[in-house]
Amino acid sequence: MDIKKVFVLGAGYMGNGITQVTALAGYKVTMSDVSDERLQAGMEEIKWSLGKLLSKEKITQDKHDAALENLNTTTGIEEARDADIVVEAVPENMELKKEVFARLDGICPESTILATNTSAIPISSIAAATERPDRVVGTHFFGPVPLMRLCEIISGLLTSEETFAAADAWARSVGKETVLVRKDHAGFVANRINIPATLEAVRMVEEGAATPEEIDRATGGFDFGVGPMQIVDNAGVDVTLGASTAIYKDTGDPVFLPPPLMRRMVAAGLLGRKTGKGFYDYSSGERNNYDLVDTGAAYRSDETEEEKAERLRKAINRLMLSVLLEAIRLLEAGVATAEDIDKASRLGFNFPQGPLEMADSTGIDTAMRTAEALYEETGSPAFLVPPLMRRMVAAGLLGRKTNHGFYTY
Repeated sequence: MDIKKVFVLGAGYMGNGITQVTALAGYKVTMSDVSDERLQAGMEEIKWSLGKLLSKEKITQDKHDAALENLNTTTGIEEARDADIVVEAVPENMELKKEVFARLDGICPESTILATNTSAIPISSIAAATERPDRVVGTHFFGPVPLMRLCEIISGLLTSEETFAAADAWARSVGKETVLVRKDHAGFVANRINIPATLEAVRMVEEGAATPEEIDRATGGFDFGVGPMQIVDNAGVDVTLGASTAIYKDTGDPVFLPPPLMRRMVAAGLLGRKTGKGFYDYSSGERNNYDLVDTGAAYRSDETEEEKAERLRKAINRLMLSVLLEAIRLLEAGVATAEDIDKASRLGFNFPQGPLEMADSTGIDTAMRTAEALYEETGSPAFLVPPLMRRMVAAGLLGRKTNHGFYTY
């Protein structure tokens, strides 16, 4: 299918980013939202971002100007009627998305691809609101869209191969590396393996086991703005809550049940950067710490350096094992290959290695023993060892040290 005209529904953080990369790639794109104020805010973000790319010589002046010329805005969804692909980027709410897709189904020609940028909701559930489930597909971009390279392409149960291939080709044409998810699995790949670690990080803040800054520094992401708590604040605490809740509702897996702290933060409007406060305080224009939770252990003034090091070592183990064990469960369920699971982790969250690669390096038996100890200590289902892991250890497939693990060496 030849895609020339693109319609993006939503001018927020994700919508304006998708619009920007689409316009930069040479497509005619219309960005839509419910008010002129939201559209203006979205356009200002695009102009600022393009200006930054120009100042850093990432794009030429001609590219900058052409991208802006390719852009139109509208408050009317009806203008989607001549689009070749519509990309929905409205808030992560199942009923809202189904309402939007039902409207688009009545507006757009039968040939139009209807794509959703959902981060966790099963594609088939959204497609059920239309009379063209074969033309509905997931295109899950990662934010900030102009900088992040990953886009997951997700097939619903009835998505046609033509639609799937066209969406993949389009995403690659706007500069993204794609991970193909052919099994309609809530949370897909990157979020499915990362959300358990995010929720575990929130639990540690809630318990007083570590502060947001300690968690972000321990993972090595603090100075680069990509620590777990920073990522949640950038995406929106409400967005992460919605994604984890969607997976929990779809699977019933307690690993994805959001901690009470996260629910209280959303109720209080502490959503991250967009509201000025989340796990950090942004009200001054900078990222600062503040007393989000008044608990004990992480703030003890009499804690020795050795005690702090041991506390943070346990925190890192809780985070890394949460990711690894969910990655193994995805591999076991046939949702994605080991290569795509690791690729999604590297590109989506800037990890130097994917979780399965990391397990092969450290030893799958070592990782299993650590998981068993954490389960005994915490009782958390996040640390239950998957059957595949036990079978691999029993068979001596321990990773690099035996030349066979999730990969062959």
